[in-house]
Order: sequence, then structure tokens, then C-alpha cells
Amino acid sequence: MVFLAKDHKGGRTYLYLRENHRVNGKPVRKWQIKLGAEEDIKMSGAVTFDRKVRTKSIEFGLVAALLRVAEKLGLVEVINRAAGKRAQGLSVGEHVLFAAINRCVQPVSKRQLREWMELTLLQKVYPDVGVNLNSRSYWGHFNYLTGAVVERVEDEITRAVVEQFGVHYKDLMFDPTNFFTYINPRKDNQTLPCHGHPKDGKAVLNLVNVSLFCALDAGVPLLHLVYPGNVQDASHFKNTALPRLKKRLEGLGVPGTRMTLTFDKGNLSEDAFTFIDAEGLDYIALDRPTSHKDLKSLPPESFAMFVLPNGKEVGVTDVKAEKYGKTRRFVVVYNPAEAAWKRKNLEAKVQKLVHKIEVFFQGRLNNKQWADPAKVRAKCANVLKKKFAPLVAAKVSGEAGALTLAVAPVTEAIDAAAQTYGKSFLMTSREDLPAQEVAWAYRQQYLVERAFTWLKGAGHLAVRPMFHRVDSSIRGHVFACYVGLLLLSLLVRELTQLGVSTSIQHAVKHLKEIKVTRFTVPAVNKVVDNLDEMSDAARKIYDALNLGQYL
Repeated sequence: MVFLAKDHKGGRTYLYLRENHRVNGKPVRKWQIKLGAEEDIKMSGAVTFDRKVRTKSIEFGLVAALLRVAEKLGLVEVINRAAGKRAQGLSVGEHVLFAAINRCVQPVSKRQLREWMELTLLQKVYPDVGVNLNSRSYWGHFNYLTGAVVERVEDEITRAVVEQFGVHYKDLMFDPTNFFTYINPRKDNQTLPCHGHPKDGKAVLNLVNVSLFCALDAGVPLLHLVYPGNVQDASHFKNTALPRLKKRLEGLGVPGTRMTLTFDKGNLSEDAFTFIDAEGLDYIALDRPTSHKDLKSLPPESFAMFVLPNGKEVGVTDVKAEKYGKTRRFVVVYNPAEAAWKRKNLEAKVQKLVHKIEVFFQGRLNNKQWADPAKVRAKCANVLKKKFAPLVAAKVSGEAGALTLAVAPVTEAIDAAAQTYGKSFLMTSREDLPAQEVAWAYRQQYLVERAFTWLKGAGHLAVRPMFHRVDSSIRGHVFACYVGLLLLSLLVRELTQLGVSTSIQHAVKHLKEIKVTRFTVPAVNKVVDNLDEMSDAARKIYDALNLGQYL
């Protein structure tokens, strides 16, 4: 509690604002601000603060929360053991920690990192950073983060995630993506930036591919892989990702038969399923609709309807079909909301084309070339194209020069097309799961897709812009972003277990509200950190995580 105090000096009485706290049961002064002489305040009726007091706003809440998770994981020590760098200056682990927290809070370039740290809690925890933190230092330390070192670090961190946070990896989701870059890579043994098939439409730029395995348990990442931008997804999945995953799970003591792997149709291949079948891995995979043309027209009444935990209604039905050399279980999922939306969209497009033909021939029909019925029919076919020709009846009748044109949607054809909408086909080895649970398990693929949304965004955790040119720096930069994602995922999971249900987005928002004002009083050589006011939601998180320990 802040209180008013008096001190007597040189025969005068001075007033101070003070706050005490207890250390080992005894009151100790936390901070004080001199208000002035009591006599002067009585005469003037006003308080004049010592203008020599300086204040600075310090980023506190989110930095403290992430630092708490990193300390619980032993992140810095794990990275340092794997990197093997001798103890000199800042360690590799500290470089990664600073970069990862920065990507979560306010991404800046490595050149600006030290200036950013001076306005955060990290400056208090690591007061001796000095000039040792700069872009050149990062380039040098990223050289230690080879593929083998990153793999050892992830192995040990994953073990700590299981032991310290209780995360289970029974159900995993996989997804690859790529990041376009504006870099022109050096040619000497640099392999990561390459031209490939961009997912963001930047075909002229070099790409870096990244894939993620995330746990269904809060979306906590288990494994990330960085690989050349010209490697195709299915090839990476079968040749690199699956063998690496198997090795990671064996190191954790997780038998493959306990794990269910979820992935989309872009990773399907016969070789991948040869590996999956041989290893006895369970899977839920989205298959291509073109492989099930006979099932696309199943009527809605063929499906048993269920409401998923997210409140969405779907229909499901079980079928057996041959795929990759064996009979497999398929769950056909019908989404009535998606089917209705697609039908409405189709009807709108058909009406637009009908209107376009009617407007074109208004005032033209029977004039000049449009007096020829063959040319009128050819024009209608050109407008409708092959896709919409069965859905629109354009009937031309009468003699040349006295033609009539009737254009109308073909309801029966639209009904038949709409009946194929809203269907998806899930291939699974999980014979024990009811069909609706298979559908729900695949729906949660959004967790890994959401992770990529964060990594691709323009704000927190953003991998882009990527200004690094050499493989070691690219790998280190992506690793720092991956560590940031891991810290945020574990933070939100722990908050949920502490009774504070939230998301990454809301946790970041409320934790960034928690700031500290630093008072510096040169006259008494005193620095005092005072917690700013915060919202009730931020206070709830602050108390749950006991962030006051970092003040």
C-alpha cells in the first residue's frame, strides 16, 4: 500500500510517497517519491514533484509468462548442451531465447533486438547483454544450429514437454507449407532457398519449405522440419517426415500403435502408406474426391446426422474401398451447411450467366450475324463454357431473321450437381472409432493449420520477412519461430489447466496489457518498478501464473 511519510532534515519537514513490502517478515522500503517540504506545500496548496524523476514503460506481462515457460523447460540449458559451444559471452541458448520471445511479443530484426530488450523485463533478468547482442552475433551462433543439433534439442525439449507439462502425443497432425523469401541465395553449398510450387502465389521468388507435427493436445508442436523449397510435399512426407517422426516417438518411448496421425490429401502416396502399414501406424487421412466419384452422389438421407463438439452438424456413413493395395475403411462425411452454401453459389452463377446471355442478345437478336441460329447457339455455348452448358438451357427456335431465344436454368441438372456437394472422404485405420469421432478428429487438423497462420502472419511469430541468405541462418531463424510457437502453445495449455480458458490470440492481448513503469530518481540513486493498472482479464492471468515473482 502507498502511504504518506515524513522525514526531518536540516530543521525542515519533508513529505514523501512511499510503498513498503515485507522481506523475511520485516517491512522494507520498496520505493519512495519526494513531494517537497511540508511548509511549502501548506503555503502553495499544491504538490510539486521532483522533475528529476524519470519514467520508462517496460514490456512485462507476455515476456514474463514466456520466460516462465522457458525456465520450466530448461530451454537455454538444453540448447547449450546440444550446441557444444564453449562458455564465452552469450550462449546459443540465450540467443535463441531472446529471438523466440521477441517473435512472440514484437518481432524486430536481429540488428534491433538489443534496443528492444532494453525496454523489456529481459534487461533486468540479463543485465550484462551489452554490445554482445547484434546481427553478427546471431549469424555466428546460428552456425551451431545444424540439422543434427536441432534434432537433439527437439528430442530433449519434447521429453521435457511430456515430463514438465504432461502433454501427450497420442494423436498427431501433420501439415507442410512454404515461405516465400526476397533473398537471392549464395551459390556455395546453400540448399534451402529454391524455386518450387508456392502456396502463396509468389512463383518468381525463392521458397523455404517447413513442415510441422503438432499434438492434438492443445496443438503443441512435436517436430518441425526445414527443407528445400523445391521438394514436393508427398515426397518429403514419405522420405523424411515419417522416418523422423518414428525416430522421435521411439526416443520418447511412445509405441507407434498408440499414435494416430492426421494429414490431408496433399501427402498421399503409395510409398507413404507402404511405410505406414509396415510400421503399424494409425492414421486419419483426407482422400481426393476424384477417387470416389461413385460416392459423391449419395443422397443426404444416406447419412446419419450428428452434432460435433464445436456445434456443427454433419452426416457420416461408413464404406469399404480398395486403396494402395488393400481394403481400407472410409468415412464419408456430409456437411449440409457447406452443401447449401455451394448450391446457393452455383444458382447465383447460373442466374448471372442467364442474365448475361439475355442482355447480350437484347437488341441484337435477328440483326446482322445474329440472324443466323448457328451463330446464336455458338455464342451461347461460348458464354456457358463446358462447365455450365448442362445447367442452362438456351433454346433457339424459328427461321433465320425471325429467331426467338429462351434461356433458363435446368433445375434437374442443378439438383444433380448440388447432390455431390459437401462430401469429403476420410481414410482411416481406426476401426474402433465411431464415424462421427473420425470426422471430429480430422476437423481438429485446424490446430496445425492455425499454427501456420501464426507463422505466416504479419504480427507475432512471423517467419517473414526472412533476410537470411545462408542455410544455417535460415534454419536458426525458423527454429527461433518454432520455439516461440512452442512457448505460446504451452502457455495457453497451462492457463487452461489453471482455470483460465483462453486462446493464443487472447492470451497475447491480455498479457501485453501488463506493463511496468520504471521510476528512476537520480538524487537518491534509486530505480523502482511499479506495476501499471490492468484489466480484470489480464489480472486473472497475472495471478494464475504468479508473474509477481519477476518484479
